[in-house]
Amino acid sequence: MSRIAILLAVSAMSAASIRAQEPASALPERLTLPILLRLVAERSPRLAVEQTAIDTAEAERITAGALPNPTVSYGRFTPSGGARTLFDGSQQQQTTVDLPLLIGGQRGARIEAAEQGLLAARARVGLAGNELALRAADLFIGLQAAQEKASMLDESVAEIKRVVTIVSGRLESGAASRYDLTRVEVELAGMNARLADARAELSDKSAGLAALLGASGWRPTASGTPTPAGLSTSVAEWRESLVSSNPQIIAARREEEAAQAALKRTERERWPVPVLSLGRTWTGDPFGAANFFGLSTEIPLSDARRGLIAKAAADFRAAQRRREAIESEADVELRRLVDALAQRRAALERFRQNVGERIPALKQMAEDAYRLGRGSLLELIDAARSRLDARLTEVDLRAATVGQELRILGLTGKLGG
Repeated sequence: MSRIAILLAVSAMSAASIRAQEPASALPERLTLPILLRLVAERSPRLAVEQTAIDTAEAERITAGALPNPTVSYGRFTPSGGARTLFDGSQQQQTTVDLPLLIGGQRGARIEAAEQGLLAARARVGLAGNELALRAADLFIGLQAAQEKASMLDESVAEIKRVVTIVSGRLESGAASRYDLTRVEVELAGMNARLADARAELSDKSAGLAALLGASGWRPTASGTPTPAGLSTSVAEWRESLVSSNPQIIAARREEEAAQAALKRTERERWPVPVLSLGRTWTGDPFGAANFFGLSTEIPLSDARRGLIAKAAADFRAAQRRREAIESEADVELRRLVDALAQRRAALERFRQNVGERIPALKQMAEDAYRLGRGSLLELIDAARSRLDARLTEVDLRAATVGQELRILGLTGKLGG
C-alpha cells in the first residue's frame, strides 16, 4: 500500500479536528507534489470523514471481545390465601443468577470477524486516500501547466506590443499603413483575451486544491513545470506492484476476508447459547433454605438461522466475484495506461524533434524579414502565433504525459510512496 494510504489509516480523529482549526495562513504558498500529498493525508476533510469508519470498526472489535453479562433476579413469595402448599414459613425469597455460556468458538469467531472488518475499514480509507491523492496530483499538474501557459502568454503579449511599436514607427515613416496597425492591435486584443482565459484556468486549479484541503482563503502556486519522470513502459515491471499494492485490489481482498469471517461467525452463532442458572431460596418463620442449579437453552425447531447463514454465504460469494473482477479489470487498466504512456511519450518526442527545435529560429527570422521589408505584417503575426501555439502544445503534451505517469503510480499504489 502507498505511504499516503498508510498515513491515512493510522491518523487519529483528534489530530484531524485540531488540523481543521488551523488557518489557511499556516499552509505553504508554494507547493511541490510531495508536500501536497502530505497535506492531503493530514488535512483533507473528506479523509477525516472516512476515518470515522475505522473508529466504528474499532468499537465493534471491543464489542465482539466482550463476554455476555450475567442476569440477576430476585423474588419474594407471601401467602395470599388457602393452604400453604409451597412452604411452611410466613414468607419465601428467591435469588437467581443466570450466566450465558458461549460455546463452539462463538466469541473467537466474533472477534475474528470484527478484526477483519477493521482491516477492511482501513483498506477502504487507504483506497479513498489514494483516490484523493490522485485527484490532488492531477490538479497540481494542471496548475503547473496553467502557470507555464500564462507565463508564455505574458511573453507573447509583450512580443505583440513590441510589434505594435514597430508598426507604429513604420507608419510614421510611411512604410506601413493604418490597416497594418489596426491588424496588429486586433491581434494584441485577442492575445490579451487568451491570457485572461489562462489566468482564469490557473485560478480554478489553485482554488480546486484549496477546496480539496478545506482551506477557502488559500490560493497556492506550484513549483516547477510538468516534467515526465521517464517511468518504465513495461507491463511486466508494474504487475508485481499492481498485485501487491493496488489500493482497490487490497480493499477488495480485505472485504472478501471480512465476508468469510462473517460467514464463519454466522455458522458458529447458529448454535443456541445455553444459560447456566444458580439460585437460592429461603423461608422465614421458620427458616429453611434450598439451593438451585439449572441449565436452559433454546431449541431451534422453527428457526435454525438458515436464512442468516445463506445471506452470509451470498455476501461472501459476492465479495469473491467482486475481488476477481477488480483484479481482472486492474490488469487490463494497467496495460491500457502503459500503452497510452508509450504513445504520449512518443508524440512528445516527435513534436520536440519536428517543431520544438525550430521555435527560436522562427522568431528571429520573422522579425528580421519584417524589418528588412522581406516579409509582411501578416507573416510576422502568423509567426508569433505559430510559435505560441507550438509552445502551448508542448506544455499540453508534457502535462498529458505526466498525468499518465501519475495514473500508473496511483493504480500500482506507488503514488506518494
